[in-house]
Amino acid sequence: MQAYFDRFAILLSGACAIHCILFPLIAIFIPFLTTIQHGHTFHEFWFHQFILIFILPISLVALYSGYRYHRKWIPILVSMTGLSILTLNALFAGHMLSLHIIPHEAETLVTIAGGIVHAVGHIYNMLETQKTHNHSSDHN
Repeated sequence: MQAYFDRFAILLSGACAIHCILFPLIAIFIPFLTTIQHGHTFHEFWFHQFILIFILPISLVALYSGYRYHRKWIPILVSMTGLSILTLNALFAGHMLSLHIIPHEAETLVTIAGGIVHAVGHIYNMLETQKTHNHSSDHN
């Protein structure tokens, strides 16, 4: 069951990254969307907030379940680092953009980087769980 939560968390991080990459590309081909600036609208704020509502609990369940099984902290630390980046960016990117602290491109890159780090943590969590399962099966 834990592997399903890890996979779903990875899927959600991927969906966020794909959204950040594809929205500007689609906007090039659909003129109406060029009037909506990625990262500066209610839509963008809502999307990042909405996806975090799902990523946070699913990630916590997957990471906790994996930890209980393999007792390794590294998957949690890696995934939580990515999750922290995603959360901070989703909560404060609009403010940082409006104050010109970061450029729009940096907000997108930070979101993508956070999603990748988060996904890597979950992949590591799945691998450690599988390795522990295989190791315990070999000894039985």
